[in-house]
Amino acid sequence: MPSYLNKQLKELMIGTYENIAVTTTNTPLILVLQQFIERRVSALPVVDKRSKVVDVYAKFDVIHLAADKTYNNLDITVKKALEHRDQSERVIKCTMNDTLHQILEKIVQAEVHRIVVVDSEDHVIGIISLSDILSFLVLRPVGLERKDIDCDKLVEETAEEVTDSDHNDDNTVPTKAPAADEQKATPIAATAK
Repeated sequence: MPSYLNKQLKELMIGTYENIAVTTTNTPLILVLQQFIERRVSALPVVDKRSKVVDVYAKFDVIHLAADKTYNNLDITVKKALEHRDQSERVIKCTMNDTLHQILEKIVQAEVHRIVVVDSEDHVIGIISLSDILSFLVLRPVGLERKDIDCDKLVEETAEEVTDSDHNDDNTVPTKAPAADEQKATPIAATAK
């Protein structure tokens, strides 16, 4: 077994630990959907009056509302919306003392997409998504961290290249002009069928 699997979360620091978005059971669903968009998150830990995590509300849960034709009543509370789920994505928790191996086991056994990091009183202190774990497993060996990759810039550049190729009359793959210190690339011609 790779040694990093036996390391504790407090050593690896996989996931997000600052500015964690949470919601309460009494929050209107419209505000939760707004948080999904504004915070660019796919799920929110749901906390009770004592700020203890009790559930997770995910974008996927919105599908259940559409299936039940409840989506036109977006002022219902998170608690009410959670009642419409056929199958609950139970809140799966871990602590900073859990090893990566233990965390992976919990995620696999529960078949969830994220795990909530809690303190000894079940207060949310972080969240780990499958994307966070995948990024750790893929980027760590090459000496990069997720923060080293500007995903927004990468998406923007890819979109520009796709747009440029839509307007390219000679069916060649678009290339960027190389900087003076970059190696010159040869365009690859696309074959017309």
